[in-house]
Amino acid sequence: NGQVKETTTIETYGADKSKLLPTHLAEVTTDFLVKYFTEILDSNFTARAEAEFDEVAEGKLKWTKAIDDFYLKFHPLIENAETASRSETSQARELGKDPKTGKPIFARYGRYGLMLQKGVTESEEKPVFAPFPTGARLETITLEEALEMYKLPRVVGTTEDGQEIKANIGRFGPYIQVDKLYVSTKPLGPFEIDEAKARELYKEKLALEANRKVKKFEAENIEVLRGPYGPYVTNGKVNARIPKAIDPTKITLLEATELLAKEKPVKKKFKKKKVSK
Repeated sequence: NGQVKETTTIETYGADKSKLLPTHLAEVTTDFLVKYFTEILDSNFTARAEAEFDEVAEGKLKWTKAIDDFYLKFHPLIENAETASRSETSQARELGKDPKTGKPIFARYGRYGLMLQKGVTESEEKPVFAPFPTGARLETITLEEALEMYKLPRVVGTTEDGQEIKANIGRFGPYIQVDKLYVSTKPLGPFEIDEAKARELYKEKLALEANRKVKKFEAENIEVLRGPYGPYVTNGKVNARIPKAIDPTKITLLEATELLAKEKPVKKKFKKKKVSK
């Protein structure tokens, strides 16, 4: 019919939607296990273990013999793994030297994730740690990026009443700090947030805190607060839920004291260790 039809096909490459990707901790752990527990990670290990369990169930093999055979092979692997150095297990990567102090700067994995370390643990002077840049990777982070993180905390400005506002990165992401009050700044990082935005977030946090506090008995240091599960009273050590029959705004000191008396402070349990003679 003389008409030309045009068909457009759109294809998406490299989409990570609905995919589970390993974390860096998973990669470090896997590398460690592969190196020190090769036999245990062998695909045939499970098959051999199941075969032995079947023999135990059929009475062809004593369970003590099966466990003994496993332990004699497994225990030396544990002893060998204990010789691994901290730098190996944390996969520390030296980025270069700090131009001011000459100390080496490492990117490594710590207890709560990726982190930066200036100096070595073996020296008399303790290492100085800094947060890891958001989105950076252990394999690609540069010395320049690391040095920027050692400029934190960054002074953003002041609140309207003159208190200093500092920006930093913590375990749960970027935040600002005013005295003892911490406010998340996500998605803004510590180098992106300005004084105006910091003041805005600070005011919002103060409003939330004010709304959270219902009343306080100053002399007894007892507060009535709103929590995620309803109103409660606290003396700093013990929390007690306020029943629905009691209006939290009208609760008396006697009622608050009685509620707290019914609750017991949470005590940490310590197990007694047997001392070998």
